[in-house]
Amino acid sequence: MYQSMMTFIYTRDLETMIDFVEEALGLEVVYQPDWARVYRVTGSSYLGLVDQTKGSLSSQYKGGCLISLTVEALEDSYKRIEAFGVDGLTPIRAFEDIGVKSFFFKGPGGYDFEIQSFYKEDIRVLFD
Repeated sequence: MYQSMMTFIYTRDLETMIDFVEEALGLEVVYQPDWARVYRVTGSSYLGLVDQTKGSLSSQYKGGCLISLTVEALEDSYKRIEAFGVDGLTPIRAFEDIGVKSFFFKGPGGYDFEIQSFYKEDIRVLFD
């Protein structure tokens, strides 16, 4: 069985992405070689940043990926993201059919992010 999960974002501007992840998202770095950073999101799930000129993959296209982070205090997260000044910030919206409230925005490099909070107990326990 798997021990952890990591999602890596390849970026042309590592320093801008580092500022975004540390300041806007509030994640703490757990590993930092010269050309990358890895941040713990929760438990054994991680978000990594990679200088695309030095990483393992040649990244040209970033479509079809949404980085979705779950929080308890959605409004607090919204205020922090709004203060950081991201592009495409949507209002908080409730999706009744799946019991989630969330908002979306563009991070550096055009990556799509969602911050969400589950308010239906049976759904929330699936992802705790």
